[in-house]
Amino acid sequence: MISRLTQHDLDDEALFDLVGLHFGAPIDLGGAGLTLTTGDAFIADPTARARLAQHADLVDMEAYAVARAAAAADIPVRVVKRISDEAGAGAAKNWKDSVDECAEHLGAWVRQFLL
Repeated sequence: MISRLTQHDLDDEALFDLVGLHFGAPIDLGGAGLTLTTGDAFIADPTARARLAQHADLVDMEAYAVARAAAAADIPVRVVKRISDEAGAGAAKNWKDSVDECAEHLGAWVRQFLL
């Protein structure tokens, strides 16, 4: 389970300089879980992976936005992830090879814990 969400490629400082508002504060979902960081980039570079690993356990491209939208609508949210690739040199191939299996595992989780 994910307990904290961050963004890794949002330039909050530049946005603050432009509009005087801060965006992208970490989202704490509670509990003892992993930290996931979200960004627009597909991570397939070992250097980027090592940099992100200093602050997060997992990387994705959508969870932060989902959690922020849920918070804005005052809807509780739980983030569950299945690792699809190692965020390194073979990430694209690993993701393509594992996407169906990941969907099956997440479906099993939904059936076990939500239905």
